[in-house]
Amino acid sequence: MVRAYLLAASICASSTTAFMGSSAGSIANAGEPIRNLAGRWAGNGTVIPASGPSETFKCVITYFPSDDGARVKQNLRCKGVSYSFDAATHLQIAGVQVTGQWNDNIYSMSGTVTGTLTDDGFDILLSSRYFEARMRVVSNNCEQSVTVVPERKDEMKELAAVLKKC
Repeated sequence: MVRAYLLAASICASSTTAFMGSSAGSIANAGEPIRNLAGRWAGNGTVIPASGPSETFKCVITYFPSDDGARVKQNLRCKGVSYSFDAATHLQIAGVQVTGQWNDNIYSMSGTVTGTLTDDGFDILLSSRYFEARMRVVSNNCEQSVTVVPERKDEMKELAAVLKKC
């Protein structure tokens, strides 16, 4: 259960907030890159557990940004060999600050998302009652690269995923 929780939280928050373009001007006007998230993204990833072999998973994510780019809703479904999850995330963007909440619909889990935008993505902290993790996302209009490293490494050492829309 804890491993599924870590994975659900990491993917949910990371894929939800991967919205930046590759230019510094994007930070000043984040609305357009956020609106460019609209639609279906799919990809594969790998979880490196604290012990044992790595596990792969597949995800489909659908984004629903607001017209002004200040908010984005995301629906996420992922499946691996030993787990699956279905989650929703709601984010608010104000300047370079990102805040929000995520909820997993299978395990009844939730948490917060806080962070800042960078020139090519963002740096973020994922928090919940049970864990904290640092995340780095690099994104363009067609691809998102996500790396998540939890503060405690007793269940998971790292998660890495690539999601594509084009």
